[in-house]
Amino acid sequence: MTNDRFTDHDDETRELVLDFERTVLRGDSQFFDVDELEIIIDYYLEVEDLKPLSAAIDYAEQLYPDSPEVKIRRAHWYVANHQPETALNILLALRRQQPNDTDIAYSLGVVYGELGQSEKAIEEFLVAATDGWQLGRIYSNIAEEYYKLQDYNNSLSYYLKALQIEPEDTVTLYNYTDTAVRAGLADEAVQYLNLMLEDHPYYKEAWQCLASAYRAVGLNDRAVDALEYAVAIDPMFQPAYFDLSLTFEVEGDIPQAATALTRLLAKTDDKAPVLSALGQLFLRAGNPEPALQYLRKALELHPDDAQIHASLALTCLHMSDLSLASTHARKALALDPQNPDALLASAFVHQERNDFDAADEDFEKLILSPQCNESHCRQYAHYLYDRGMYDILIDFAEESLQLYPDDPFYSTYLSAALFLTNRYNRLRHALPHADTGFLRKLCPQLWENPRVASLLPEE
Repeated sequence: MTNDRFTDHDDETRELVLDFERTVLRGDSQFFDVDELEIIIDYYLEVEDLKPLSAAIDYAEQLYPDSPEVKIRRAHWYVANHQPETALNILLALRRQQPNDTDIAYSLGVVYGELGQSEKAIEEFLVAATDGWQLGRIYSNIAEEYYKLQDYNNSLSYYLKALQIEPEDTVTLYNYTDTAVRAGLADEAVQYLNLMLEDHPYYKEAWQCLASAYRAVGLNDRAVDALEYAVAIDPMFQPAYFDLSLTFEVEGDIPQAATALTRLLAKTDDKAPVLSALGQLFLRAGNPEPALQYLRKALELHPDDAQIHASLALTCLHMSDLSLASTHARKALALDPQNPDALLASAFVHQERNDFDAADEDFEKLILSPQCNESHCRQYAHYLYDRGMYDILIDFAEESLQLYPDDPFYSTYLSAALFLTNRYNRLRHALPHADTGFLRKLCPQLWENPRVASLLPEE
């Protein structure tokens, strides 16, 4: 019997996992050799199914308590359960016994990465690479650690090495494209992806990545063409429709952005995410009435979806319905306490009620949320400025500029905050990078100060 969860796995893995589930998970005894148990455990690790993973490792430890391979997988179990320090202790003990084992080195790389020690992680991954096994995965991991260090050149170099070995590893391809865009090297990604597509013309994910790179260099027409190629290859390739909508939205063409989503709506059986996306599109466009209609339809299909409740909360705020906004924000936070849009809506509700301590707390949680994006960061910067929290804004803007060095938005807020706190020497360095028109609206007092006016760039 075919099982969709084994689509990316071979028949041996499928049969071993199903045999384990038919026997051991039901309380029976069954002999598996250590190699077979490794395959079973690795499957559960890959699909992140932690309950049977725990049972599989427990069973392996009963049969093979001294096996280094089983101990390595116990370390990965601790990583999956957010206990990297315990995993590190296991692996360091194994390292003392087998100092040249590349499997241990790879696992140490994973653990050091989880601990935020990217330099050590890279060292261990390079050791793991010496045996030439699974180089694509290792190089991709090294690239990710360089990305964490904001060393984008090395990150891109290792992503390309990984793609040379496994060109159709879509996770690596997406990460490469995102890193190139972040590093301001989207033009190089355009060249690379076009070359890749000459050899793999039906690689829909590569067309989607090419569209992202085109969009980053301002070639939105070509981005649209690339995405249309992707949906021609696979009319049910949902990410391409969402990116089509985004591309038209960037151009300010909201009707075309909506059309891209309604095309998908007509094809897919799972309509709630598309209805929700349509609602969010109209909300961003400042048109809350259709936003409300689409979001309510989405909520009828998925009444316990935190994101839909969060989007409804923001829509109700836009329509000045503070009570209903508060209701939806509370529901969204109950379903997903880290949902950034729910935290944002809750912060705005508290701000409207002059409960600034609660609003501050919501924004602090928002910025720490792993789902926080640049749009939320911009909202936070605006909030800090409105609240007169200039010292915090200065720190936040400077941190943001490390991630987005060419973005005048943060330089503009930084300039205003530096001026309002009389930090004129630092202001000299920030002003040339600010958006002068935006800065004039944000802080017109700058133009009234003769000490600063001569430093202002021309509009």
